[in-house]
Amino acid sequence: MSPDLPMSKRISVKIILSVMTLMLLFWVLPACAETQAYPELPLEEMRIAVYTKTFAERFGLPAPEPGTEPSGGLQAIEFAIEKGPKWTPYYYCSFYLYVDSSLPIKYPEEGVAGGKYMLISATHFFGRTHELWMKWPLQDRRYSSRLDGKYNRKARLATKNYVSGKRGAITDLRYRGFHKEILPGLSYAKLGCPPPWVIIDGHNKVVDIWVQQQGNTDYRSRINSDPGDFIKFSIPNVVLQKIREWGRQAKDMNKQIDARTRENGNQ
Repeated sequence: MSPDLPMSKRISVKIILSVMTLMLLFWVLPACAETQAYPELPLEEMRIAVYTKTFAERFGLPAPEPGTEPSGGLQAIEFAIEKGPKWTPYYYCSFYLYVDSSLPIKYPEEGVAGGKYMLISATHFFGRTHELWMKWPLQDRRYSSRLDGKYNRKARLATKNYVSGKRGAITDLRYRGFHKEILPGLSYAKLGCPPPWVIIDGHNKVVDIWVQQQGNTDYRSRINSDPGDFIKFSIPNVVLQKIREWGRQAKDMNKQIDARTRENGNQ
């Protein structure tokens, strides 16, 4: 501050600077607190994809490493850890499947493509909270729930030795989106779930992804899964290892997010 300024002006400048500092703290501290509220994972590093030789030749990719190729009509699979939407800021496991479009898969809807998030009430400003959703007419709430439910209970993660009630383990995967022919002869589906204990906590060497095939069974009202109702894709071991490694990290982070959420709720 210039010594040539009159005393009154110097005092005024000091007051202005103090006010500006307080305003800066007012804006910066909450932002820092919000950043600290939820731990972050290096998501850009937590993705892995494997594919067949045919897929590589078609799309100009490097040749697949020996022993990594998927099979059984699964042309490519990408696994990733991803963050959920704002209303559920947890980490989830995502599976991107690229399969032969000739496979008789029972997709969530009859149309060519669809996505789950557009059907969730919280996606829309007039249903973003439970209180808002409860103001909807009953028939609209029932209709919305039926649409959302179509994306559930149509896919699984299961150990190769799974037999209901006898051995092995199984857990649900939910469809996030699909396209029945995203390119000629190639269908796409995105499946997701919280970090799966079936893989993370187990010592299972072979784990399959199950997708329901065309038929009349509605698993929204049925608990036990009949293996004959599903098409099965074995997860290549290199992907399985990353599911275990990254899944454990995501599971631990979700526990921290839970703890922070409870702390924030008690403040």
